[in-house]
Amino acid sequence: MVRDPVRSGIREWLESSDPVLRLGGDTLVDEMLVLLEERGFDARRVDVQDLSGKAELLEALHHALELDEWFGFNWDALEEALHGPEQAEAPERVLVCTGFAAFESRAPNDAEVFLDIARTVAATPGSGLRGCVLIP
Repeated sequence: MVRDPVRSGIREWLESSDPVLRLGGDTLVDEMLVLLEERGFDARRVDVQDLSGKAELLEALHHALELDEWFGFNWDALEEALHGPEQAEAPERVLVCTGFAAFESRAPNDAEVFLDIARTVAATPGSGLRGCVLIP
């Protein structure tokens, strides 16, 4: 069962307009993914623990989002991909990034650009992205 602080943190986050939620390192990731899916989201786990920068991050996102060959492996392509899925009835997507503190310490500029893109896309009307949950 998901612990109450995580459950209440998710509930508060969903009620806010902030697309980024930072949780503690003791968060049980699999249970949190189930909680998000129970709330109707397409929750995608992206492990960024051992990534060193932009190229590896884009590769991990390409894999986690199951993107087609058109993906250009650059920031603009990521922004476009995060706007999807193209089916209007598809559930909103939440990226659950594990190991984010390690990635952010190794590649602070890339982490900042990624979060800026996620915030921009999530704030765009009609976007399929609700936001990101970051777990150290």
